[in-house]
Parts: sequence; C-alpha cells; structure tokens
Amino acid sequence: MASKNEKAAQARALAQAQVHQKERKSTMIIIAASVVGLLIFGGIVFFIVNSSKIPALTDAGAVLPAGSDETGGIPVGSTGTVGVDVPGDDVPRVDIYEDFMCPICNQFEQTNAADLDALREAGEISVYYHPVSILDRVSLGTDYSTRAANAAATIADQSPEHFHEFAEALYANQPEENTEGLSDATMADIAVSVGVSQDVANSIADGNFRKWVAAATDQASQDGMSGTPTVMVNREILEQTEVSYFNPGTLKAYLESL
Repeated sequence: MASKNEKAAQARALAQAQVHQKERKSTMIIIAASVVGLLIFGGIVFFIVNSSKIPALTDAGAVLPAGSDETGGIPVGSTGTVGVDVPGDDVPRVDIYEDFMCPICNQFEQTNAADLDALREAGEISVYYHPVSILDRVSLGTDYSTRAANAAATIADQSPEHFHEFAEALYANQPEENTEGLSDATMADIAVSVGVSQDVANSIADGNFRKWVAAATDQASQDGMSGTPTVMVNREILEQTEVSYFNPGTLKAYLESL
C-alpha cells in the first residue's frame, strides 16, 4: 500500500501533467490562431497586390481594342462592324456581359441573338458587347475565359467587321466547363474560318489585350455585374424578375416597348 508521501507525490505528478497538457493545448491554439491570422493577412495582401496590377480602363498606357468605350463595351453597329453605324442616345442602349466559357451565356445567345441582331440592324437599339473573364478557374489552369476574351478583343481591334461572327463562332464551338478550353491555335483557325486574315488570327496568341480583359472585368464588377450573362438597358441592370429574357421573344418585345 502506498504511503501518504507516495500518494502526495503521485497527486503532484498528475497535477503537473494536467498543467503541462493545458499549456500544450494553449500553445497549439495560439499557433493555430497565428497561422489563420497569417493566412487571412496573406490573402488580403494577395488581393491588394493583384488588384493593384489591374490597369484602369482609362489608363492612357493601356492597350484598348479600337472602338471600345469607358465601360469596357464593344459596340457593334447596324452593319455588324465594331464602331460603325452605331446609333446614338435616341435608341435604347443594350449592354451584354458574357464569359465565353459560360454555358448560360451560350443559352442566352441561342435565345436572343437573332432578335438582337434584327433590332440592331434596323437601328432600333445600340448593342455593346462586354467579353469578361470570371470562369478561368474552370479551365484547368489554361485561363480560357481570359484567352477567349483577348481573342475577341483582338478581332474587334484588327478585324472589326468580323468581331460579331467570331464571337458567334466561339459559342458554336464552346468547350465544356472543367476542360482546358480551346487552344489559341484553334481560336485562330476559327477566326480564319469567318474571314479574319491569317496574320491577325496568329496575333491572338500574343495576348495583347489580356490586361484590358482584366480591367474590363473589374469595371464590369464595379458597374454591378455579379455573374454572366448580365444585361443592362440604358446602363441599368435588367433583372430576370422584370424581364424573363430566357423566354424566346420576351427581351425583343421589351426593347420594342421602350
């Protein structure tokens, strides 16, 4: 049988062990909190640093596609050419924000493209297309959304009469999400198929408008775009609760009523 002194010693040892255990737990909590704090801080720093890399659309040193405006919109006139025969403020302005990787954008185009083209060609509306990049994360590291928007900007700048057809062809050949998307070479082939010269098509791979894509996407977010597709009429977001534009003919009827 243990003596009184032995029992006391055992009690002290147990108490010390419990104290050490609590100290270890406290230390681990402090370390974990510090790590979380560092991760949060690091994430904030990463966001600030990367945001600072995005040029403003109005930056004089930025490479902008010809015809684009201060909102990042690329206007297509009644003849189908960027910046030519675009109606003024006397008709409704329609801004369409789309990501070429977005399947819902493709659905929007299938539902409304013919109607919008008819109204645009008749001079009843002005249409501004906004190629944005919010789905790079679903192209397995190839940044397809950015590359496709850059390709569209390249055509708008260098072969403006083919921009609209090229954008339609990108949707006709739209890759599925969580794939690598189309290669620059494939997009160049598509450009050539709609009439773009080989030299211009080859320049898609140069990525001259990638910074513009980042700036235009950032501007779109500031203007209220929270996802794609987003439709604005006279620079006000058109909510689907107001006009269900995935129902054929609904958007056309709404625009004709203005």
